[in-house]
Amino acid sequence: MSLSLASLSLAHAGAACAARLRGRVVAAGGYYFGYWFSHGRA
Repeated sequence: MSLSLASLSLAHAGAACAARLRGRVVAAGGYYFGYWFSHGRA
């Protein structure tokens, strides 16, 4: 039971890390698109 709890905790930590990384990628993509939309279409 302890092993299953440890693996569940590890999976949760991995999912949180992946969500944080995805959020950072989405934020960077949105910032780049906003910059291009403002300055690239002049």
